[in-house]
Amino acid sequence: MDEFDRKILDSLQRNSALARADFATEVGLSESQAVRRRQALEQASVIRRYRADLDARALGFAVTAFVHVKLKGHSDGNARRFRDLVRLTPGILEAHAVTGDFDYLLKVCVADLDGLRDLVNGVLLMHQTVDRVRSEIALEVLRDDHLLAL
Repeated sequence: MDEFDRKILDSLQRNSALARADFATEVGLSESQAVRRRQALEQASVIRRYRADLDARALGFAVTAFVHVKLKGHSDGNARRFRDLVRLTPGILEAHAVTGDFDYLLKVCVADLDGLRDLVNGVLLMHQTVDRVRSEIALEVLRDDHLLAL
């Protein structure tokens, strides 16, 4: 990975919808070189996907919360069942296995407090693998750009 690859990645993470010519100009390469390098980064799975950045509030999702989850027991089966639950549950944006008092940290986005209650009480706490849950509601977003410092 050289400086041009880093420029390509930085440009794409800021605006992946640039036209080819504008993209090439921004990274300082010919259009064919920029496209070839971009494709190589995609094939190497350095670029995982492209997607639109949606405004949750504008779409009616007013509550973002961080939910800490502690499992009842530590086994491959429990971890697999919990991962399946996370993968299949709408509203969970991110899920991370973490160190500390809890096993997982989830970032969730729901329409309202009733939606958070339903997710915590009706889904997470009802699941056979879950022992404890603690949630924290985000009051304000200070930064949410997901830009890696390249």
